[in-house]
Amino acid sequence: MSCTRLRAKKINARPRGRHWQSLPYLTLALLVGCVAPGEGNFQRPPTPAEVEQYNAMVQPEERIVCRTEIPIGSNIPVRKCRLAVDIDETSVFHREQLRRALR
Repeated sequence: MSCTRLRAKKINARPRGRHWQSLPYLTLALLVGCVAPGEGNFQRPPTPAEVEQYNAMVQPEERIVCRTEIPIGSNIPVRKCRLAVDIDETSVFHREQLRRALR
């Protein structure tokens, strides 16, 4: 065998057993993919027609209000639906906290 042929054989030779070193990483990636939230954890907000129908059947204090909000740190708007009473209570609470902070 010539010297160049021997060098080419050494360069192209792969060490045996190296492909098993990535097995723990592959297993971890598969497990994380199975645990990550997917379609099963997603809860769809009601459509405007569903909200209108619901609000027509309940008392005024139990009505739902839906808004599109942009969460802090994101540019993607998210539709949030909450009870009107909860929105009013949260607004009153935040106003009181602001008054306390400004005293």
